[in-house]
Parts: sequence; C-alpha cells; structure tokens
Amino acid sequence: MNALILGSTGLVGHELLELLVVDRRFEKIDLLSRRELDIREISVTNHMVDFAILSELPVHHSIDILFIAFGSTIKKAGSKAAQWEIDVDIPTSVMKLSKEIGVKQCVLISALGVSLKSPFFYSRMKAQLDENAKSIGFEKLIIVKPSVLEGPRQEKRTGEKLSIQIGNVIGKTGLIDKYRPVEAINVAKCMIQTSLDLPNGYHEIPSNEIVDFAKKYTKQELKA
Repeated sequence: MNALILGSTGLVGHELLELLVVDRRFEKIDLLSRRELDIREISVTNHMVDFAILSELPVHHSIDILFIAFGSTIKKAGSKAAQWEIDVDIPTSVMKLSKEIGVKQCVLISALGVSLKSPFFYSRMKAQLDENAKSIGFEKLIIVKPSVLEGPRQEKRTGEKLSIQIGNVIGKTGLIDKYRPVEAINVAKCMIQTSLDLPNGYHEIPSNEIVDFAKKYTKQELKA
C-alpha cells in the first residue's frame, strides 16, 4: 500500500512515520510539509509545499490511505484565525485534493468531546474539521479522538502537562476511563490498525478504545 501523511513532524505524525517505514505492508510513503526534512528512507518522499496556494497534490502514483495528524496551538499560530487555517482549512484542502486523485480512505486525528456548539474555540474548530471530513465522501473515514496526548514534544505546553496529570488521576479511578491520557505511539498504531481492520464507512474511535486497536498492531509485519 501507499500512504500520504499530513503532519509527519508532530507528536503523533512522527510516531506514525516511524512505524510506516518499517511496516512491510506499506511500499511508498509521501509527506506534505512546509519545510525540508532530514529523511533518508528510500520509501519516503517529502514534498515541500506552500499550503496557501496548493491546488493539486505533488504525488504521481496511487495513494491508498491519507493519514492526517496536523495541527498547531493558538500560541504557536499567533491568532485564532491563523490556527483555524492550520487546523481546519489546510487539512480540508488536502482531503479534497486527495479525494480528487482517487484516495478512498482517510484516517484523521481529532479530539475527544468536540462540538460545534461548544463555548470553547478549540472544540468548535476540531468539530468543524470533523464535519468537513464527513462531507468529502471517502469510502472509509476513520476519526480517532484521543484525550490528552502523552509523548516527547519539542515545545513546552504547560497547560497540557497539567491536563495529563489531572487525566491520570481521573483515569486511575476507573470511573471516567475515556479521559485517561493516551500515548502518542498508541494513537499512531491505532491509526494504522483501524485502517486495516475496519470496513468501509464512517468510524469514530474514542480515546478509551485507542489502546485496544494499538495492542493489535503486530511486530510480525515489520520489514526485515
């Protein structure tokens, strides 16, 4: 199979790329990125693009699965408008362009508990991306909805660190297991496994089911 990744430098996207390059089921892996990346794997091609003017995908072979793990923070983006462009407009554009070239399957990272009616900007933003994805018409659409993500980040996120601590406390009670923080590597494994296991149609994977799919991801599929 051939995969296209939007967001390969982020917390989940990096883990996803690391898994795909050693998974014998994936032959070619294309990346869409705003900058040059130091990647030396023969199966990986990084396409540097300007998302503001992207009108067609720079990929000239078939793509079986589009993986999206793309997003920013309002602090890094600089404004709500800029974050909306990164978190909603760019992924929506890439999904549409992918559908135009015949991509039939999309696996998208969203977030737990998002709603268009939420008083919180982040929740409304992610909910809008979910709705956009549903409207495009992929034969198989999987939206993975993790709680707070755990894993090594390059930038410090004080609020997220606090959320992880709170989530771990709540999760250990067993009463609200879906709010337990989830490791980025498990989200990446879940993205791959659900794309292989689930039939055509629309599927939502809540945070408390992510580890179940991640456990099914087997090292027997690794390249020699």
